[in-house]
Amino acid sequence: MLQIGFLSFFSGALFVLGWICLISQRNVFKQVIGLKIMLQGVTLALVLAGKLQENMNLAQTMVISALIVETIVIALALAMIVSIFRNIPDGDVDLLRKLRG
Repeated sequence: MLQIGFLSFFSGALFVLGWICLISQRNVFKQVIGLKIMLQGVTLALVLAGKLQENMNLAQTMVISALIVETIVIALALAMIVSIFRNIPDGDVDLLRKLRG
């Protein structure tokens, strides 16, 4: 039971830590790292839910699907980061407003 409490606390802590990083950082690369931390917290919560429901096959399927979606999101975000750093070397998201046409 202690292990379940630890996993639930740790998955929630990962999600909150990623959320804080996503909101507080102005550098776009650090925001993507925060998004990645949030997604890892969700993945851990999916494993915990599978353990609690005693259906690890469903949990593993959901985790694999989440990892595929996460990979696509991170790949698109990194492509946008490359485009941002070409125009704004600092990567500050507040300076993106001047790129409007």
